[in-house]
Amino acid sequence: MEGLVSGRDPILHQVCRYVNQDEYIDKIIDHLWNVMYQNRGIGLAAPQVGIDIRMFVMDVNGFKQEFINPAITRRYGGKGRSIEGCLSYPGKEVKKIRHKQFVIEGFDANWVPVRFKLKGINAYCVQHEVDHLNGITIV
Repeated sequence: MEGLVSGRDPILHQVCRYVNQDEYIDKIIDHLWNVMYQNRGIGLAAPQVGIDIRMFVMDVNGFKQEFINPAITRRYGGKGRSIEGCLSYPGKEVKKIRHKQFVIEGFDANWVPVRFKLKGINAYCVQHEVDHLNGITIV
């Protein structure tokens, strides 16, 4: 497994595949946590380390969670402005319009279904990481 890929890497611009339950994911999740913390990030998606799967990790304000095959299932509360950076684009910051609140569903590292209602920076972080899984970057 490699470290961060640059913003020019084609993997960042493609839709990632769903993870099958029989795939071995523990090493990938550990790698995502390590790379994220080494680079002082708050979230990191698998394509950012060159892996074409729908998975990301985040650690924001005490909310630490991994997501496998995530889906935002409900949006509400209007939209707000977010100023975002990205580990794949060091030094870049952009203003984004994001949903203020939503429900996200998926699986954790043990394939236990998870469902969270998120708002604020947690919601902005998740939307940024889900964008990566859909081949969308901040630039």
